[in-house]
Amino acid sequence: MISAQRIAETLGLPSPTEQQRRVIESPLEPGLVVAGAGSGKTETMASRVVWLLANGLVGIEEILGLTFTRKAAGELGVRIRARIEQLQQAELAAVPADAFATPTVQTYNAFANGIFRDSATLIGPEAESVVLTEASAWQLARRLVVESTDPRLLELGRGVDPITQAVISLSRAMSENVADPAEVVRLAGSFTGLAELPFGSARIRKAPAADAVAAVGALPPLVDLAVRFQEEKTRLGLVEYSDQVAFALAICERVPQVVAEHRKRFRVVLLDEYQDTSVVQTRLLATLFGGTPVMAVGDPHQSIYGWRGASAANLARFGADFAPAGASAADVPVYALSTSWRNPGAVLGAANRIVEPLTAASRIPVARLEPRPDAGDGRLDVAYEETIADEAASVAAWFADRLRQTGSDGRPRSAAMLCRSLKTIEPFTTALADRGVPFRVLGLGRLLDQPAVVDLVCVLRVLHDPTAGSELVRLLTGAHWRIGTKDVHALSRVASWLMSRDHAQKPLADEVRDGLRASVVPDEVGSVVDALDFVVGARDGHTALAGFSEEGLARLRTAGRQLQVLRSRVGLDLVDLVTVVQQELLLDIEVAANETDPLGRASLEAFTEQVAGYLQGDSAGTLGPFLAWLAEAERRDNLAPRTEEPEPGTVQILTIHGSKGLEWDVVAVPRMVEGELPGTLREKRGWVAFGALPFEFRGDSAELPSLAWRGVETQKEFAEAMEAFGEELEERNAAEQRRLAYVAITRTRSDLLLTGSFWSTQQKPRGPGAFLREIQQVGLIAPDALPEAPELEENPLEPGSARVAWPLPPLGPREARVRAAAEAVAVAAPDAETVWTRDIDLLLAERDARARDAELVDLPTRIPASRFKDFVSDPAGVAARLRRPMPERPYRQTRLGTLFHGWVEARYGPAGTADVIDASGVELDADPTEPPVETEDLDRLRATFEASEWAARKPEEVEVEIHMELAGQVVICKIDAVFLIDGRYRVVDWKTGRTPKDAADLELKQLQLALYRLAFAKWRGIDPDLIDAEFYFVAEDRSLKPERLYSEEDLVALWSGARTPDASRAPSGETVG
Repeated sequence: MISAQRIAETLGLPSPTEQQRRVIESPLEPGLVVAGAGSGKTETMASRVVWLLANGLVGIEEILGLTFTRKAAGELGVRIRARIEQLQQAELAAVPADAFATPTVQTYNAFANGIFRDSATLIGPEAESVVLTEASAWQLARRLVVESTDPRLLELGRGVDPITQAVISLSRAMSENVADPAEVVRLAGSFTGLAELPFGSARIRKAPAADAVAAVGALPPLVDLAVRFQEEKTRLGLVEYSDQVAFALAICERVPQVVAEHRKRFRVVLLDEYQDTSVVQTRLLATLFGGTPVMAVGDPHQSIYGWRGASAANLARFGADFAPAGASAADVPVYALSTSWRNPGAVLGAANRIVEPLTAASRIPVARLEPRPDAGDGRLDVAYEETIADEAASVAAWFADRLRQTGSDGRPRSAAMLCRSLKTIEPFTTALADRGVPFRVLGLGRLLDQPAVVDLVCVLRVLHDPTAGSELVRLLTGAHWRIGTKDVHALSRVASWLMSRDHAQKPLADEVRDGLRASVVPDEVGSVVDALDFVVGARDGHTALAGFSEEGLARLRTAGRQLQVLRSRVGLDLVDLVTVVQQELLLDIEVAANETDPLGRASLEAFTEQVAGYLQGDSAGTLGPFLAWLAEAERRDNLAPRTEEPEPGTVQILTIHGSKGLEWDVVAVPRMVEGELPGTLREKRGWVAFGALPFEFRGDSAELPSLAWRGVETQKEFAEAMEAFGEELEERNAAEQRRLAYVAITRTRSDLLLTGSFWSTQQKPRGPGAFLREIQQVGLIAPDALPEAPELEENPLEPGSARVAWPLPPLGPREARVRAAAEAVAVAAPDAETVWTRDIDLLLAERDARARDAELVDLPTRIPASRFKDFVSDPAGVAARLRRPMPERPYRQTRLGTLFHGWVEARYGPAGTADVIDASGVELDADPTEPPVETEDLDRLRATFEASEWAARKPEEVEVEIHMELAGQVVICKIDAVFLIDGRYRVVDWKTGRTPKDAADLELKQLQLALYRLAFAKWRGIDPDLIDAEFYFVAEDRSLKPERLYSEEDLVALWSGARTPDASRAPSGETVG
């Protein structure tokens, strides 16, 4: 047998540690590897594959590797293929019959979808089912809720949107845990019987079980809607990711042949990030590969995705799930990787202390992380300040100092600020901006916090919802209308006045008024949105208008009329409506003129993209459902793992949940205070909450807190059981908080800053959190680094502690300077007209008109790759369209292209999550002379594709969207497919239109391929010279490869030339083909 040591020496790799050697050379049997953060698990897994191949124990195509994200799958796949290539070059293993055979490396969902797609007809669903986006799922579920005639929904006392969210989450939970809907309803029926129990004490005034019974009692109608949601997806040929896994499990359980085929095909299976698998995923994998050589790699301390169905208990159950027949769970070996190749000593000391209680309680052995031999101690800094503003200033100063230093390679350092929640980041972003430290907040949440986007969303809410009073007040008191507090108060009085009158403005009868008071919440005083409409139409001198100032009334009427005009446009397509709102409120001009907000224009563009993405699922989507979806999309996006690469020289701000799998040179973790990190549970209700799946139906129920509700004889006993249940939930949350802190701390390669402060927005001071105290106890923080108490007895940040003028001046502290400059210009301007004035004005106007076509315009920050050729070939035309955007003709060919691309993506499976295609005729080579799209046109394209070489090939990526920075712009590259052919990557762009009419046309079109090739190379971290690119024109069954593909230098030169008048359009560098 060739040893792992010899292989490493031959390939010029570092010698494996003893722990790594045991993993690499382990026998072909099930095994669990507990790999701590930064312990080199990806390299070890790749070395394991190489060792198996070098010793002839398995063939290349018999290896299956699964992980969670496409990014991780790509990294693992590239690492394994590189090692295999080295192995063959070193002649340590015979080249297989197929010299270009590769292992299968996929995400868990893509693997399950492959089973579903290949065998769906065996259990009923359509194999060609389209994967629902989050937006599409929301729209479908909401429609079912709105259309429902179930009278039980009225008894829930909930709005449409909360019920919609409950239906979606309950449907997914039942699917992910393979729960029987009838059993869930049966439990709910038994649980509601608690309401009939006696209180058990004369002192109890309110039924202790009332809230619990109401929450669990909502399950029957919600389960019925969830089942209806599932049936409707099946009827429409739609699936969600959770459905694919559940369907794949059903196939494997019902069709033994599918299991046998997979066992024959894959003799070695590697499961990465196993602690993040859901119950249904582990059941699928155990059904397919139980008892076979499966190696699962994971870390129980990094299990932080319980909110989406993951369970840390999966690692502890691995032995029971995968032990060979006749063997017990104890017979399955457990290996360890405990040397951190990422973190320095001081950081590891802090991380180990935080998870020490988890390590002691773990059902599987978890070794203490140790630093690599040359790691050093690194730097662990702590700052606990008086206020959150002081804390933010300390963080900004720390980042400014760290980013002035370069890394060991001489390049700028990467940096991140990891937050428990993004809700408190405003003081930190302000401090970073004041310090001049570049930063970027990752995720949708920050987009919705951009001032221009906040105003835009406020307008949309006011147009849709007459109760959106807070949003209207923000708009009225903002820089656009600047309504004063007295006039706002007068508007509120008008709202109250209207609420006490009928449609004819006559006072309501006493009994009607009493009924209204009993039916609304105490602080409801009427709609200021309706009041503004009334102010617009009321006659001058109306008694209800007596409280307004003359100027305030005029401004309110202007605002009201503008909002009424916009409200009349809500029937427009959502993208058009958003565009109209921006233009009517001059938001586009405002962000262009505001040099203090460089993200303003980009944020409006990004928001419009979000709207367009929402419409991908339903082109007839309306405003109300979109606004409701936006809030849920923000929550899910902030918790999801990020795919963005670190940006040297820039502080990336994201949630701890989003940081999983990433690393930076320097990291700061703010708000490590009591109640935040570690955080506490607001409600200790667990599954006794609206729309939650009872724990006993979850696959990991044995590891979850148990509520002893069965057998109680009084509601008092139930209350006691709930209290005990809540304590168990708090203990579970405490463990979750430790795992979050561990993940955050172990993201740094060098320096770590932990911060907190006594005063934020709360009334009482918050001291250092338990984690800071524990780190101090082991000597990693100086004894005097954490103050015992604040210097101030009252919160200096409380509202009312400072007096400000309102409304705020639109120009802020710049107002005096701007006004002075404007006055200087006015004084300098000549007042007197001469006999030549009129002629001079006409001549100047004529000159301006001639120059208008060459006038520079602001370019959009984000540019689709499909539009790049327009910018470089016809900059004047693009400038004209940017100055005056006109709607594009919706060519029918676009619809055909969209349908075809969607079909190809579904055929290959959901390897990507990008939009199907750029929504433009340019991307699809649309031809206005084409006849209307007919079914046979799509069938013909499908038939041609199925007969082509591409039908038999397996893509590495499908419909992947990459945002690439080029010459200061962000180019959006939506790549149709990437294949691995003859050891080289090949980017392929499907075209449903006609082939280029001449060489010049092809030369322009190749710009798109060149961008795709460069974007994919940067995304994968490989040389562009290793990537080919071509078009496939489906209608003509013809592949076209440009004679040359521009390099990055060429593309930058073209872009720079397009931006500079009279500059050459030709690239300056050599091209590569």
